[in-house]
Amino acid sequence: MDEKAQAEGERRVRERLIEPLERLGLARPTTLTKAQFETMKRELAQRLAPMTGPALDDLRIWCERNPGGKGRDRFPIALKIMEQARDVQEPDSTDASPLIRKVFAHETGRVAIEKGYAPELLKHLKKKREWPGAWTVKEIREAADDTVRQFRDLEMRDARGDALDRDDQKFLMVRRAAIRACQDIADLSLGERAG
Repeated sequence: MDEKAQAEGERRVRERLIEPLERLGLARPTTLTKAQFETMKRELAQRLAPMTGPALDDLRIWCERNPGGKGRDRFPIALKIMEQARDVQEPDSTDASPLIRKVFAHETGRVAIEKGYAPELLKHLKKKREWPGAWTVKEIREAADDTVRQFRDLEMRDARGDALDRDDQKFLMVRRAAIRACQDIADLSLGERAG
C-alpha cells in the first residue's frame, strides 16, 4: 500500500471498527495501561488498513459478540482481533507484507515458484508471519507434492487438448491464479530492489 492508501485504510479501521466498539462501551483490557491500549489501537489500525469496509463491519460484529474480560465488557486483545481478521478477509496477495515480499525476492521464493509450491508457501507466510527455515520449507514442499503433481498433469492434458471436466478446469484456473499472484509478488519485490 502506498502512504495515501495506508492512511485511508487506517481511517476506515478507526471509523468502522475501533470507534463503534468504544461507543458501545467496551473498555481497555485490564492487562493494558492506557498508553498500551492507545498503542494497541494504533497498531490495529495500521495492520488492518488493507481490509475492506464490509470485512471490517464483519470483524466489528465478531468483536461485539466476543468481548474480552471477566465481565465481557472489554475490548478483545489485538491478537484475538488479528486472528479473526485473517478468517474474515484473506490478505490481498498483490498487497503483500514486507516479509512476504522479502521471501519472494529471495531464493526461497524463487525456488518455490519454479518448483510449483509457491501458493502453499504464501499461505504459510500469511498465517505464521515469520521467515520459514529450511525444515519448514521442506514440510511445505512435501505437503504440496500431490497438488503440484495434479496441476502438472492437468496442465499437460490441457496443452494436449484433452477434454477436462468442470472440476479439473476450475482447479487449473484457481491454481494458475494463485501461482500468478506469487509471481506478481516476486516481480514487485525484485522491481523494488532494482529501483
